[in-house]
Amino acid sequence: MNSSSEATEGGTDPTEGQTFGGGPVVVGVDGSSNAQRALAIAASLASAINVDLVVCHALGLMTLIDGEHVPSEGHRTDIEHLLRDEWCATLHGENQLRWRADVVDGSPASVLMALGHDLQASLVVVGSRGTGDELLLGSTSHHVVHHCDRPVVVVPPEDRVEDSKRG
Repeated sequence: MNSSSEATEGGTDPTEGQTFGGGPVVVGVDGSSNAQRALAIAASLASAINVDLVVCHALGLMTLIDGEHVPSEGHRTDIEHLLRDEWCATLHGENQLRWRADVVDGSPASVLMALGHDLQASLVVVGSRGTGDELLLGSTSHHVVHHCDRPVVVVPPEDRVEDSKRG
């Protein structure tokens, strides 16, 4: 591929005006095994292209009950500890990888797309949690794939990978 902005054979350069790289890899996690696979792949990709990794957990839209937002601030703190200490435990030994973990209010798809856009992410990585043969993507991954303005990588569940190896 040409590295200049000259016209290529057959027309203009399809990547002209677009950027890739430089921004972080953004990945959503929820503590599931598939989210852990997505995190491992996101960390590997961030390392490979030498960018930061932003790990996020979306804390669903909160409801006001008896004057208090639910989940409570205590629950939020518990989730923050889970995120950093357990869900991101595999990242603690990665000396070459720069990463941060955030708990963000909102629906998972909205949070991933907003972070991806605001940070000008190189990639947004999301796990697929589709449960049936007909449903290839979970609702979050489906929404992100169709509406995100950044490149998206969808990580299939381990059992789907094993099924594809068997034929």
